Amino acid sequence: MGYGVMGSEAAGQSPKPPVQQRSLASHRQMVDVALRLLETRDIDQISVRDIVCEAGTSNGSFYHRFGTKEHFFNYLIDDMLERRERGAIAQLSDQTIPFDALPELLARSAMTNFRAHAGLLRSAIRRHIAGDDCWNRISMMSRRIVKGYLDRVSDTLGRPLDADEAERINFAFVWLYGLLAYRTLRLNTLHGYTVPEQSFEDETIRNFRQLIDRALPSDASPIGGA
Repeated sequence: MGYGVMGSEAAGQSPKPPVQQRSLASHRQMVDVALRLLETRDIDQISVRDIVCEAGTSNGSFYHRFGTKEHFFNYLIDDMLERRERGAIAQLSDQTIPFDALPELLARSAMTNFRAHAGLLRSAIRRHIAGDDCWNRISMMSRRIVKGYLDRVSDTLGRPLDADEAERINFAFVWLYGLLAYRTLRLNTLHGYTVPEQSFEDETIRNFRQLIDRALPSDASPIGGA
């Protein structure tokens, strides 16, 4: 005698994925929804209800995962930082990437990160201006990336950089990050004119490469070299 199919499969329904898998999917959905909502609203204008309704989850799921909205906001920042730093360090550590290609790669990945997390970064900047220390973690991560590039330059030269060389390279990165922050806050406009995204990216890369080229010591490979 055969055995019948029981439960949801018997009713013609697909079996539910394992609880852990559903939990991870719910977690990612709330993160993705929050990043999307942040494109048009500040974090203080978004409620937990907004997030769970858009994500199709529940208040209980949110509070079980993140505790409070404040913890959730900090999780979004830390998640962004971990992925951004991991990508940059991978680029800096990859000896198959030509030294001359690193400035453009680092600048493009920074622009990609700012663009993908524009709303989150706007909220972080506004909180920083109001006295919150959330921007410190972002700044420290950026500093570690710059330190990684300085180390790569030093390794290429076979000697430590002197203070002036390091200062000029640091300035190039400060200029880049500052410009991207202004872009994120939508402040670099001229009487309503905003530079189109592709032009902004191309010109930012060109100028950043020039700053790095001038900053590099004469015994390093030139940025425009073969």
